[in-house]
Amino acid sequence: PYGAPTAAPHPAHHPAPGRTAEQPLPPAHFAPTPPPPARERRSVGATVALVAVAVIVAIGAGGSVYAFMNGAAPGKTASPGPSGSGGPDGKKEGGEGAVPKGFLGTWTGSIPGEQGASSRTLTIRQGKVGDQVLVLTAEGPLASGSTYHCEFTAPLSDRPAGDGPVRIGPSAVSSGRPASSCTPGKPTELTLLPGGDLRRSTVGTGESLIYTRSD
Repeated sequence: PYGAPTAAPHPAHHPAPGRTAEQPLPPAHFAPTPPPPARERRSVGATVALVAVAVIVAIGAGGSVYAFMNGAAPGKTASPGPSGSGGPDGKKEGGEGAVPKGFLGTWTGSIPGEQGASSRTLTIRQGKVGDQVLVLTAEGPLASGSTYHCEFTAPLSDRPAGDGPVRIGPSAVSSGRPASSCTPGKPTELTLLPGGDLRRSTVGTGESLIYTRSD
């Protein structure tokens, strides 16, 4: 559960606006003879058709703008936003996150060693089963005299009952310096202790480390 480095010496993320031509009215004595009724009807019909086309174009343009504002290219349906089932962090399950509130936050621990103490910073985030709810940062000295810095993430393996324990899946290395000093970890189990501390135990080995809340 420590996220410890591999032992030395081999140390183990828009068309221009349409213009309407405004022709001035001719003087009365030059006014043209009114067109025959049939021509008037055709003119009215053409005007109606043009108006209909303009409306269709306007609607189409409006649709394109809506799609663009929602992050989709014109002609495509914009993807819906997050559903009401999501929490503030987008991770919500059954109205509440799966991780009991008592586990959430940042915890710190340390491991003594011949070269000096190594620190562990454990952050437990809210999420549902399968989400990366655990983030671990491990730092410390190496036998070579240099230091290591490893970061790990691990998923919630199942929904806890009541106040825990919380079962965490195998961890993966998200970053490391040097990379050879960081190795993935086995599944672990988190338990809140009576005094308020948190114990992280490696499943099947009995190894554990006690963490104290730091936030």
